[in-house]
Amino acid sequence: MSASRLTNQENLPAISDEAVIRIVSQELPRWKAACDNPAAEIVILNQRAFGNSEQELFLLSVAIRYAGIAKKHVTITA
Repeated sequence: MSASRLTNQENLPAISDEAVIRIVSQELPRWKAACDNPAAEIVILNQRAFGNSEQELFLLSVAIRYAGIAKKHVTITA
């Protein structure tokens, strides 16, 4: 991704917590269930679960953000 493209994206508005919750509910239901488990303090994410496309990287960032909303620590494995 070019530096100019990153600069342009810095001006995008932040996504609300409500939007993050909606996206995770629709696109990542198993991640949501793991994060919503009250017995878990840590959720583990395998980096191979996501690819390198912009959409997949967006979902990765949304998944990590949802874990923060759910007050979970995230560990990323190879």
